[in-house]
Amino acid sequence: MGKVMLIGAGPGDAQLLTVKGLAALQKADVIVYDRLVEKAMLQERKASCKLIYVGKEPLHHPIPQEEIEQILVREAATNELVVRLKAGDPYVFGRGGEEGETLYKAGIPFEVIPGITSAIGGLAYAGIPVTHRDFASSFHVITGHLKKGRDPLDWEALARLEGTLVFLMGMTNLPNICANLLANGQKPETGVAIVQWASRGKQLTVTGNLQTIEQKVAESGISSPALIVVGEVVSLRPQLNFFEEMPLFHTKVLLPRARAGKSKLAEQIRDLGGEVTMYPNIQVLDVTPTKTKQELCETREIIFTSKEAVERFFNYLATLHLDIRTLKNTHLTAIGKQTKEALSEKGIVPDSFIQRRSAELILEHLARFQKNSSNLIIGSVVDTAEVGAILSNVKAIEMMPLYDLRPVTERPFDLESFEQICFSSSRSVQNLLDVLTTEEKAILKTKTILSIGRFTSATLQSFGINDFEEADSATPESLIELIQKTKLEGVPQ
Repeated sequence: MGKVMLIGAGPGDAQLLTVKGLAALQKADVIVYDRLVEKAMLQERKASCKLIYVGKEPLHHPIPQEEIEQILVREAATNELVVRLKAGDPYVFGRGGEEGETLYKAGIPFEVIPGITSAIGGLAYAGIPVTHRDFASSFHVITGHLKKGRDPLDWEALARLEGTLVFLMGMTNLPNICANLLANGQKPETGVAIVQWASRGKQLTVTGNLQTIEQKVAESGISSPALIVVGEVVSLRPQLNFFEEMPLFHTKVLLPRARAGKSKLAEQIRDLGGEVTMYPNIQVLDVTPTKTKQELCETREIIFTSKEAVERFFNYLATLHLDIRTLKNTHLTAIGKQTKEALSEKGIVPDSFIQRRSAELILEHLARFQKNSSNLIIGSVVDTAEVGAILSNVKAIEMMPLYDLRPVTERPFDLESFEQICFSSSRSVQNLLDVLTTEEKAILKTKTILSIGRFTSATLQSFGINDFEEADSATPESLIELIQKTKLEGVPQ
């Protein structure tokens, strides 16, 4: 029998998941997740992990809570680690307590990893602190959904409280909330804020007071999922609203993927307040190498195309029981900054460094340093195939692919919803266009398309895409500058 982890995903932003929660996600055999869980978190799972969606929408619960609990019991019977991933915190109106009770009765071990509740973290992203010495010395979190048969809220007591009131899942009851608080003595000018999609790039906030908020909500079109906060702390929003003032706030970017793993470019966009979707998802498949211990020792130069190539090469050395020091006469070359860093983490300073994965630069390197030597290029199937095709006339070059990268053709997004499509490599262009339908390719051409440099631009043109902006230099920093410039140009003056 396995174990179940009840994990809080936080208020929305994937980066607000706790370190311990992330570690559990990466080891999970099964992830049972809710509607409000940020999909970027699911990309952290291992390739064999099974996903089970049990999302609920307002007034529509296709999978009853009792069935969700039985799913956890069933999956724990055949899997070592089952993760129940819930928005916010499992024990703050997340029904985590009920799930824990069911697991206890079934004799299944479980653990709770708390998350940042939206009642605190979500409001912070809207510039509203739940407590403040000058305005509120307490806060009270109230659910908008009461269990059938239970007594209604004590509105008289709630109206007397001088602290901050936070209502979760209460948008459909907003008129009743305002009316009951006013009827029981709350001042009409008491501040109220509604925060939709808190902590995400599409966050929307509306402020008013108990008399005006309903009209303002109607005019804005704001709806669930949203927080309702009532109290004088709302008045601090103009001073503390850090998130919505970020340069890429409300900018939705599609970042086509060339490789698996984390993306520093995506992290930079998020750090500036943008919302990023990386697509397609990339599966990493191991390829069995064919070089023997003797052949590796006779190789005069090894060229690594990626950080993944470094990791898999060292794993291969271990299977051969070969110490890296045996290759002391072998010239080691890294292509790209991340590859160089991966070697450095192994305690190795590469003998040569090629700035990016370009056949032109590799040829230049070979002509300068190792023209007549035995050279082995190590990377993915795609990397070695692309480089090998161009270097086919160079007799001293051999290719050893250690892994393959396969785009997964799932559809987690609506292409129409993105303002910008940012291509950071030629392979990212190929990967995206390989999985888009004919209709989606037509939509793509209507979007703001950004290219990191001339090689990527040439690939876009080869697919008939000619309307795009190119970064000044082929670096992530230059592409970030272009993203910000394009956003500013699109803002009405």
